[in-house]
Amino acid sequence: MGRGARAVCVSVPLLATAATAILIVISTFIGQTNRSNSFLNSLYFIRLDTRYINAPQELADIPGTNLDNFALDKLGVDLSIQNTANLVGVADFYQAGLFSYCSGSFDNATGSWNVQNCSSTSASFVFNIVDIINAEANTGKNLTFPSGVNDLFKAVAALTRAQYIMFVVGIIATAVEFVLGFFAFLSRWGSCVTTIAAIAAFWALLAASVINIALYASMAKAFDASFKTFGVKGDINTRVYSLMFIGVAVSLGAMLFWTLSTCCCSGRRDKIMKGGNGRSPKKNGKYERVSAPYMGHGGPAPPPPQTYGHTKEAYEPMRHTAV
Repeated sequence: MGRGARAVCVSVPLLATAATAILIVISTFIGQTNRSNSFLNSLYFIRLDTRYINAPQELADIPGTNLDNFALDKLGVDLSIQNTANLVGVADFYQAGLFSYCSGSFDNATGSWNVQNCSSTSASFVFNIVDIINAEANTGKNLTFPSGVNDLFKAVAALTRAQYIMFVVGIIATAVEFVLGFFAFLSRWGSCVTTIAAIAAFWALLAASVINIALYASMAKAFDASFKTFGVKGDINTRVYSLMFIGVAVSLGAMLFWTLSTCCCSGRRDKIMKGGNGRSPKKNGKYERVSAPYMGHGGPAPPPPQTYGHTKEAYEPMRHTAV
């Protein structure tokens, strides 16, 4: 029973650790890394819908035409409700991942978001949409973003770096936790070392997840607040964040079970009073006398006392004559 209980006690957090790694990798590390993979394209933190970006006012003339914005306005063309992304020269949407971003066009007929381009992956990637759009726009000058958006992007680089470091530390600690978990099958000392790794993994993943959602939720809020004037809307991917925080919750469960395994289910058996075959002596509740040759319980008789010579007379100590 001891060994079986130990196996169960360690297997539960070990499986939870593996589940944590899978959930965090899927929700965080692999999204927006391949434009040809629809599953990876669906794993993003935030999608910025730039179809109705209100930026033609930055243009002297509409690209490809000789028509001035003022003339279009007089003709009754409301640029704010048109797909103006093409006029500015930017994509219909941008999606952020941990290492890169993807962009593409929206299909009105099918209602689908089609990824057409992904940036190269980089450990120093920052989803600075201000710089991205200004680099792609054909206006000839930088677009004027709302002040709330500009204020937010002053802190984007620092927050992105912080959440990246925490995610990397968390996933490495989770991997170490999984490897050390096998030593926990041997003793509670193994569980103690594994618990230390589990604590580091949980807190790192929790910190990374909180920083991440705070960053992109604030970004979406900033764009939504200025949607009427700038025309860009932000959408948080709730499916990805559900997977992410389920992974953090499973990591918490693994940490608690590893801690429990340090004081329970030792897996050691009591070897006191066991015989050579590892079995304990039978007990009948009665006192049994230990066998001895003098108690009538068998056994070899003691050898007779040795006699030296044939002397039958006794001597007292310190005397030289017989008594």
